[in-house]
Amino acid sequence: MKRKSLAVFTNISFIAALITLSVLPLSFYALSLTTHSGLKTILSTLALIAISISIIGIPLSIVSLFSREPILKRIFSLLVNITPLTVLIAALVIEYINEFHKIPA
Repeated sequence: MKRKSLAVFTNISFIAALITLSVLPLSFYALSLTTHSGLKTILSTLALIAISISIIGIPLSIVSLFSREPILKRIFSLLVNITPLTVLIAALVIEYINEFHKIPA
């Protein structure tokens, strides 16, 4: 592909980053405040969709690094799209360490 046509990937990954950046904090904040189970299901689904969009946006962000779009837009998209996956991996590693490296009493 030509470098100019890679702008489509940059725009898609940037939109995915904006969706992730706007939906995740709002849904987690609303989840912490609500007690209604139906609303919790909807908010959890929105958070899951936003995380899925950001995971799909990671390869698009990597491909968009070769485009001629502004570098700040490309780096922002990559960092925001990779953040939810990084947090999930860190949580799994911490849980693994907590579970299997306990000192027996």
